[in-house]
Amino acid sequence: MKSEAGKVYLNILKEINQIMSHDQLKAGDKLPSERELAERLQVGRSSVREALRALELLDLIETRKGEGTFIQEAGSHRLAEILASFFLKDEKARQDVTETRRIIEIEAVRLGCQRAEKDQLDKLQMLIHEARDKWSEGEIPVEEDYLFHKTLVQSSQNILLYNIWRPLVEYAKIALKDSLAREGRTGFSIKEHETIYEALLAGEEEKAVSSLKHHLENSRF
Repeated sequence: MKSEAGKVYLNILKEINQIMSHDQLKAGDKLPSERELAERLQVGRSSVREALRALELLDLIETRKGEGTFIQEAGSHRLAEILASFFLKDEKARQDVTETRRIIEIEAVRLGCQRAEKDQLDKLQMLIHEARDKWSEGEIPVEEDYLFHKTLVQSSQNILLYNIWRPLVEYAKIALKDSLAREGRTGFSIKEHETIYEALLAGEEEKAVSSLKHHLENSRF
């Protein structure tokens, strides 16, 4: 019975996804009501309600009291965040996270050389300046470093790459701070960011990739 119930449940989730696609719904749009979904899918409202709860748990939809259920913006979903927090407690898992992060960022910078938008390039330059200012004041620019890499990945214009990358790095900011706190590391890191930015600005793909690889090897994160 549980197996059959599970199949029904998964089918409802798939069919809700098909309805979103058929109705051309996007982030911010309102989903059909439970009653309408039940009628369209020819299932009970309790089954629809259970499927919607699962989607809400994953932060894919949002229920607003008195308004209805809405599709969430694409971003970091709770399940990915929860998994990432567990990964980082294990040494081998941390190594896997670092390796995966490097794969994503290297591919992102390749794409960014072709796709980066002006506002993203401007933001990268601004973050370099802000990091240098904070460093000159004796502070470690952890947030500026994180935002630099975030913008770098976003410049790929590939939302899936970003959605995979963000939870991997979001939960490793302590490791990022430890890396930057090494003697002389912050200054070198800022210079490396500048080299990556200049290559990205010029659309020099191989230079951007080699500069990023060098930076990631030195970061120990």
